[in-house]
Amino acid sequence: MQQKGAKKSIEKALDLLEALKERDNLGVTELSNILGLNKNNVFRILATLEVKGLIEQEEETGHYRLGVKTLYLEYSFIKNLTILNHAKQFIKNLRNQTNETVYLSMLHQNDVIYFYSKESKASVLAKSRLGKRYPALETAAGRAILKAKKDVGEIFEVDFEGAEKEVSEIATVIRDESDHPIAGLSIVAPISRLNKDNYEGLFRHYLLQIAEEITNINKIVLP
Repeated sequence: MQQKGAKKSIEKALDLLEALKERDNLGVTELSNILGLNKNNVFRILATLEVKGLIEQEEETGHYRLGVKTLYLEYSFIKNLTILNHAKQFIKNLRNQTNETVYLSMLHQNDVIYFYSKESKASVLAKSRLGKRYPALETAAGRAILKAKKDVGEIFEVDFEGAEKEVSEIATVIRDESDHPIAGLSIVAPISRLNKDNYEGLFRHYLLQIAEEITNINKIVLP
C-alpha cells in the first residue's frame, strides 16, 4: 500500500512539473484545475518540490514556476551525452586553431541549449552561453540544426549581433550515421574579432573541417 501511494505521489509531482513546463507562473487554483487535484493536495506537492529547489514561488504574485534545480538536472543529463566522449579533443583543436570559444549545442523543443564549451584564451570574451537556452531561430546554432533536419548538404549559418549585441556566432552541425543532426557546433566571439569581413576565411574552414571529423568518428563508434 505504501509503495502504491508513493508512486501515485511521484506521478502527481511529475504531472505538476510538466504543467509548469508547459505554462510558467501558475497559481494554486490553476494547478488544481489542470491536475484535477484539490488545493490541499497541490499545496503539499508544491511545498515538497519547493524545498528541493525544483520549483520557486514569486513574491509579488504568489504564483509558481520551475526552479533553478531543474536546470541543473537538465544540464547534468546533456553534459554526459555520448557525443562528448568523441568530440572533446576536436573541440579543443578548433579552439586552438581559431583562439575563440567553441560550443556544442542541442535542440530541445523550440530552444537550443549550449551544453559544452572550450573557452577562448583571449582577454576579452563574449558572455558564456554554457548551460543556457536561447530561442533556436535567434541563434546560428539553432538555425543550423533546424536546417539540417531538412537538408543533408553542407550546413553553415551565421549570426552577427542577432542573439546578443556585439557578439557573433558561426555554426554548423554534427551528424550521426543516418545524417541526422545530433548537435550544433559553433564559434562564438566578440564581433570585433569575428565579423562579416573575416568569417568566410579560416573561421569557416576550420569549423566545417572539425564538424566533418567529429561526424566521421560518430559514424564509426556510435551504435
